[in-house]
Amino acid sequence: MGSALSSAIPPVGVSWVLSSISGYGIYGVQILLQYLRRGGDPKDFIVTSQPSLTTLPPLAMERINPIFDRASKIHVFLKENPKEILSFRHGILHGCSSDFSGFAGQDRIWGQPNVACAAIEHLVCTPHGRNIAKNYHMFVAISRWNADYLKSLDVGPVHLCHQGIDRSLFHPAPGSDLYRDRFVIFSGGKFEYRKGQDIVTAAFKIFHARHPDALLVTCWQNLLPPDASAFALAGLCDGVPETAPDYGLRITPWLLKQGLPRDSFVDLPFTHNLLMPTVLRDCDMAVFPNRCEGGTNLVAMEAMACGVPTFVSYNTGQKDLVDLIGCGALRVQKPVRSTPAMQTVEDWGESDVEETVAAMEQVYASRGAAKKAALAVADTVTQNWDWGGLNEKLLRVVCDGKA
Repeated sequence: MGSALSSAIPPVGVSWVLSSISGYGIYGVQILLQYLRRGGDPKDFIVTSQPSLTTLPPLAMERINPIFDRASKIHVFLKENPKEILSFRHGILHGCSSDFSGFAGQDRIWGQPNVACAAIEHLVCTPHGRNIAKNYHMFVAISRWNADYLKSLDVGPVHLCHQGIDRSLFHPAPGSDLYRDRFVIFSGGKFEYRKGQDIVTAAFKIFHARHPDALLVTCWQNLLPPDASAFALAGLCDGVPETAPDYGLRITPWLLKQGLPRDSFVDLPFTHNLLMPTVLRDCDMAVFPNRCEGGTNLVAMEAMACGVPTFVSYNTGQKDLVDLIGCGALRVQKPVRSTPAMQTVEDWGESDVEETVAAMEQVYASRGAAKKAALAVADTVTQNWDWGGLNEKLLRVVCDGKA
């Protein structure tokens, strides 16, 4: 299947599922929106997987619905013709994770160029992975950590194109004032060992014992069960959340089991990106003691853009948030213990529970100064890290061949 040029803007395609709740899904939606802003014809943007979009602004949905109508037809074609490979005469973006693995079915979609958008967490490159890498004409890295790693492998041209935030949504604004009597700490990211929810919980338990007005807001839902063996190695929590009968995880019973009082936390359900600003603006701080991020951590960037005092672990992709933007850093990074299934946790970092508590205490004691500093960070994020400008750089590389 070919695609001819129908406008001055070259066509482009995305082979992963576009959605409003996952990191890659939001990434794809924002690439699509910027393609349209730069004058691209909607019929020249190819989506090869059935989208999973339930919450986007109505006018945006009206603009992009025709694209998704065609995506449904491509999805059906691939399902009914399992041996067919679709080849396009323009750039196709693919997901690329550890050892160059990607999303199911993307090997049946080929582009010119074939572009790997990398979010690599485990720095491993087997002969099998190197063979997969040969299928890509170029690589897009979303953090300096990933860019340096890909360049060290000499697998092809590597372009650093950071991800961003939607500044029309994520920017400083008044909160609801419904929690003015509480000190609200936000923690986001799907519940898994890499995201460090056990570190957050252990630190908050100590902090709440000192400050009963503290409230932990968690946005941790995950469709996949977490690896209990990995959390057991860290030794900071008792078990992991069970799978819920319908879908997701039973976070509340797990937090109670860790010893947190019922009124000390709010367990949010799956929350669409469109609704997250209202959550973040009610928070006094955000903390992300993640063990690893292949990218820069979109949720942390969104908190920063809203003017929330934010601390991240100083490791892997999150270093960019500290070095390039100036958010708070959890600098004590110990070696991470890993299970055999992880292969390697090179460059990962184990944030210190006591330093995480100290960060909470710092903001609690100096809320005015912390907020002032956070607003300066927010100004940098909203001015320089908006999806539009950053994805324009990506599209210049992929569509226009300009580095």
